[in-house]
Amino acid sequence: MSSVPALTPSLAARLQAVARVLGVEILLGEGTDWRFEYGALQVSPSFFAERGHPEDEAIALTMLELWGPARWATLAPARQRRRRSLANASGALEPLLAAVDRLQASGELLGSFPAFREQLAAATLRSLPTGAGGVDLIGMPRHLQWIAAILCLSLAPGAAIHAEAEVAVELEHLETLGAGGAHPLRRVSAPDPARPALRRFERALALLQPPYERLLATDRAQRGLASAGEDPGADDGPGVDGFDSGAGGEDASGTAEGADAADGDTVAAPPEDDRRARAGERRAESEGADLFAAEQAGFLTQVLATPLPATGAIVDELLELPSELEATSSANDDPAASGAAGRSAAVPADLADYRDRAERLSGTIERMRETWHRVIADRLAERRAFARRASADGELLDENRLVATVTAVRAGIRRPEAFLPRESRRRPDRETGSTDYVLLIDRSGSMRGRPASFAADAALVLLEGLAGVERDLAAAERASGTELDLAIRTSLILYDAEAVVVKPLAGSLDDRSRRRLRAEVRTLGGATNDAAALRAAGEELGVLDGSASRERGADGTPRRRIVLLISDGGSNDPAEARSELLRLRARGVEVLGIGIGDDELVRRYAPDGSRVDDPRQLPERVLALVEASVPDA
Repeated sequence: MSSVPALTPSLAARLQAVARVLGVEILLGEGTDWRFEYGALQVSPSFFAERGHPEDEAIALTMLELWGPARWATLAPARQRRRRSLANASGALEPLLAAVDRLQASGELLGSFPAFREQLAAATLRSLPTGAGGVDLIGMPRHLQWIAAILCLSLAPGAAIHAEAEVAVELEHLETLGAGGAHPLRRVSAPDPARPALRRFERALALLQPPYERLLATDRAQRGLASAGEDPGADDGPGVDGFDSGAGGEDASGTAEGADAADGDTVAAPPEDDRRARAGERRAESEGADLFAAEQAGFLTQVLATPLPATGAIVDELLELPSELEATSSANDDPAASGAAGRSAAVPADLADYRDRAERLSGTIERMRETWHRVIADRLAERRAFARRASADGELLDENRLVATVTAVRAGIRRPEAFLPRESRRRPDRETGSTDYVLLIDRSGSMRGRPASFAADAALVLLEGLAGVERDLAAAERASGTELDLAIRTSLILYDAEAVVVKPLAGSLDDRSRRRLRAEVRTLGGATNDAAALRAAGEELGVLDGSASRERGADGTPRRRIVLLISDGGSNDPAEARSELLRLRARGVEVLGIGIGDDELVRRYAPDGSRVDDPRQLPERVLALVEASVPDA
């Protein structure tokens, strides 16, 4: 039997963080069994260690189970009941449902604990057949190849995948849906506070179930099972082809058989389980069906093993937690719980338009957010080093205490403090990480049309992406129980004849800021007073009134300060604008200019000026500049 990983301070802090989210006590148990007793959930990474995963992977997979199935059972019961209904209605869907669980749990876990990314990738590859050329899926049933491939694409994206031709065609079609934006797998697995867990679950099925069922039908036909009764999940939901046209949107219900069952109702299983031969089948078909089911069960055990099966007793216990917790969660999670009143609640048209644009730009926003994930992971990582203070036990003799040690021994002290033990320490911060970003956008009359529209998109990407980083930082600090000494702040200033602060540096990004951004960016003026914009940026950063030093912000925190300016060129007063530019740079502010089809701004902001010939390039250019600003990027 595998030993239980030691309850290190880091692991203990993470378990406590999850316990606070779940509202239940979490204990590290002996052996490999997980159980829920006396209001406490007993977990053991040894469940995964026994299946060949080293300790770091076992801990990551344990956190994955807690952050996914356990968390959904307590905070998103509508999702888990719908998932259970689908599994009961068609056992052949279980590999797909388990894969969706794994993808979405991983996306949510990595949003709060990005340091687990490497371990989850390694664990995924360890569970799949690999060779010298990558992951070799040839020979597996095609529908299981599809499941293995999407797991690999999402959790270990660098690995080469070798699959049957029919699977490769489905994967190529999946790739085309992500052209010019976020990969579809990212869109259905990444955390999305705007959508309840149930909607996200159905959205994933809308994308992944139709290819799964097509490949399943091919496998059944190849084995002579196509006539063996009804196919599992015969009621097709919205297919992959409908994903971009709204299948994954706010009304993506009914994606699979039983999806329209009331939450909490269990869809009755067929009289005979799908995994067994039905009455009237020939003996060869019966044996073939049993073998088919055995292959699926083996795949689940090898690739998607879980101590918290969706239809298991532990999830039952968690779903029975106090009703007030469930009621609150269900109302937020299940569109049916709020009824028509919830669906018809008025959303201002301008805010709805903003959200539509954010959805369209979600891929770039997520990439903006990911720019800081490595820095967060580095801050959370620990290293083993020798302690600064000697003790009676340790691995290295402290040369600085040789005289004191000899004296202590002669005095009769049997165990003098002569050794330096190893201890875990946070990695030292090599560079200042805290950064203030101020985005200045020209809204003079010449920006009318496409320049203004795509400049607004660039602002949306910057503000939403870095607001996501702020949330990631807060979650990482809560989970680790430590301060990371890292802060990201953003400000947006629009200017024509004068500068207008749309979002202040000290303010949060809320719906009021979003609505104001949309309104202000459509209000175009006539002049181009970039000197006023640069001066307003300096005031936001606190470098003009002396409240901030060259290296530190007004609050004394070491900070980098970066100003990005977007304009199609021109200035009311180039001399005054240059004076303000030099004043900011003299105070340690990095000022970067982006000219739209114009080299004048590139020259004026040299050496940090750049040009885009097409306004559509603005969001990507802003993303690239932020990526370049990240420490060690």
